[in-house]
Amino acid sequence: MKYQILNIGKIENCNGDYILHGDDGSIRLTFYDDGIVRISYDFIALGDILDADVSKRVLTPELVKKAEAGIEENDSEFVLSRNDFQLTVSKENAALSAYWKGILIHGGNIGTSDTVVPSSQVRGFSRYGKNAYARFNFPVADNDEFYGLGDKTGVPDRRGRRFLMFNRDSLGYDASRTDPMYKSVPFFLKSNPVTKALAGIFIDAPCIDYVDFACESEFYYSWQVEGGPYSYFIIAGDDYHAILSRYAQLTGLPYLPPLYSFGFFASSMNYADPDNSRDRILRYFSKVEELGIPCEGLYFSSGYLKADDGKRYAFIWNRKKFPDVKGFVGALKERGYHLCMNLKPGILKTHPWYNELASKGYFIKDEEGKPYTDFFWGGEASLIDFLNPEAFSWWKEKLKETYLEMGCSGIWNDNNEFEMEDPEIGSYRLRTLLPIEMCRASKEAFEEFMPGKRGWIYSRSGYAGIQRYARTWSGDNVSDWVSYKYNQYMSVGFGLSGIPYYGHDLGGFFGDPPSEELLVRSCQSAVFQPRFVIHSWREDGNPTEPWTYPDALEKIKSLIKEHYKFMPYIYSEAIKAAMTGIPIDRNLHLEYPEDDIPNDAVYSLFGDSVIKVPVTEESVESLTLKLPSSEIWYDGRSGEKVPSGVSFSIEAPLDGHAIWFARSGSAIATAPGCRKLSGSFVITDFIVFPSDAEHVNDYFEDDGETMLESGKYNHWRIAVSCDSVRFTLVKKALAVSGRIFSVNGANGFDPDAMGEGETKELCLR
Repeated sequence: MKYQILNIGKIENCNGDYILHGDDGSIRLTFYDDGIVRISYDFIALGDILDADVSKRVLTPELVKKAEAGIEENDSEFVLSRNDFQLTVSKENAALSAYWKGILIHGGNIGTSDTVVPSSQVRGFSRYGKNAYARFNFPVADNDEFYGLGDKTGVPDRRGRRFLMFNRDSLGYDASRTDPMYKSVPFFLKSNPVTKALAGIFIDAPCIDYVDFACESEFYYSWQVEGGPYSYFIIAGDDYHAILSRYAQLTGLPYLPPLYSFGFFASSMNYADPDNSRDRILRYFSKVEELGIPCEGLYFSSGYLKADDGKRYAFIWNRKKFPDVKGFVGALKERGYHLCMNLKPGILKTHPWYNELASKGYFIKDEEGKPYTDFFWGGEASLIDFLNPEAFSWWKEKLKETYLEMGCSGIWNDNNEFEMEDPEIGSYRLRTLLPIEMCRASKEAFEEFMPGKRGWIYSRSGYAGIQRYARTWSGDNVSDWVSYKYNQYMSVGFGLSGIPYYGHDLGGFFGDPPSEELLVRSCQSAVFQPRFVIHSWREDGNPTEPWTYPDALEKIKSLIKEHYKFMPYIYSEAIKAAMTGIPIDRNLHLEYPEDDIPNDAVYSLFGDSVIKVPVTEESVESLTLKLPSSEIWYDGRSGEKVPSGVSFSIEAPLDGHAIWFARSGSAIATAPGCRKLSGSFVITDFIVFPSDAEHVNDYFEDDGETMLESGKYNHWRIAVSCDSVRFTLVKKALAVSGRIFSVNGANGFDPDAMGEGETKELCLR
């Protein structure tokens, strides 16, 4: 049956929730400080059984507080207002319209009297023997654009596409069109550069069938929720930075990874799978040392769990390959290498512990209460139920025992999509919460094992809130130019979904080996990226490595060193993202809405100051691009001023340097000669680009490992003009003897000799 909440008759204030009563149910409006409102549809016949689970595991109520709103009523509608945010609700058809500073940013009536489209924005349905569901439809205006939803494929603007919100293992995906993918983040940004309408929409339901951005109809965009809650948040703000920060208030600020995790790492299944994997791994590290390649360690693929029968058994090291785990890990750590250990939530039925775990009820259960089984890597398996507190605690203790006590630095949560397709099992509607809980177990394990220090946590899958626990990457991409190009769009998409710490497998994970050109271009793009990892799997056993092509080795080594050179800037931008939720990699079309920058431009703003320009086409020697007219820009390679607001061409050599541009007034922190990421940078040289009008930069630094919320970081405010640069120490909580700050390689001074509030001014000429 279909249910519609129509004919709104009255409104009441119930402990800060404004409830509008109508036919078939009510609509609950809850205002929060700073431009956030939740709209919840309570259908009498459908119920809302999942609300508590979602609120407890995804939302962060400590960061947002309820707020009072003013109420007005006229003949046709109720009007609720708080500061610049106003909502109107039609009495007749319950159509909701949201305004920010007088601009309609969401809602209204769909179509006209002559169009056959849904008359209600939200409709609930019940069906015999199956879960209830609700459909949401809202009008689309000309020029509306849509961004976000996680690691979705294609160009950044999602308009015209329909996405399944089902986390799927997507080995070898086509980055231009595959759907679904690993992560389903039910948050998106709706932007209209003509009307200036801008809104964030967060659907706080764990079981969303699809989100449709005017693919089904040019008149509306829509989504469908199964099992409740039948609600969503509207997030308003003056710009998209404010909206993303408010989304982070709702679902959690990003968890800052340790400094070393931003460096260069090796990774391949081909290292850990062979019988001689220990020797192969040691040879790799000897090789990077011999060649002088900076390297922080290894993403340790699951081959270390591979038993004699060829199966991968969670938590059980293969002791023939690694007879002394603690000694092996400890020796590598002494050499300065960190290991991030791959682990999967599926327990094969042949696992030695399977029956014991089943008897304890640690697995997800089927409709008969027995362990749910499905095909997993290696055969039939059951999945750990991370919503079961006892199973959660068991997993957490095994992480400490198997990895942290052995000296391992990171946990790599892999194959954790929880691809349950049977709607009859109880966990089906909560499946998207399971990767979140798996990563929460990792974070708690680190917090308990090494209090006050940050853990290194990765996750391939996720949902809203994954940023509170883990960083991520774009999964098992293909070694081709299509994947490489569209992965650049995914960089921006991650940030617009609240996930600032992303990465891609450079050169591609799957398929034929990359060409020499593709591998070098991939590494060029990673100079300004939070993750620099060459990761692959090759059937012939030979992974992609920096020395795969002898003629490319020096170029790739130079690019890795350049990544380390810019690490102070990259890491400072990462700290800002953790504090605000504003992404590191930013779409120029959204960043400069007044400029005519196409929303599918492959180049983007990386942090506050740098435009990075990846070369994503084969056999290209030059590029044409257009930089925002509201700024003055300099070529980072030559230091020369370049045109703004008009198209111009640049050379794009296949060499050991990234292509980048700097904003006038920037002070870009670099670490000349840095080859290892440990503690503070000994020398920090600021590349300064002068500005006619004073421009202020914020620079943050810490020890690379202490929890950010402890406040143990330094905050510098660096004001740049045409002839001077002024350093002001806003906050001081870190001092290391022997450090030097310099500007353009000169005028060095001791930053730790300065006290909080003090200023140091240097002449640029």
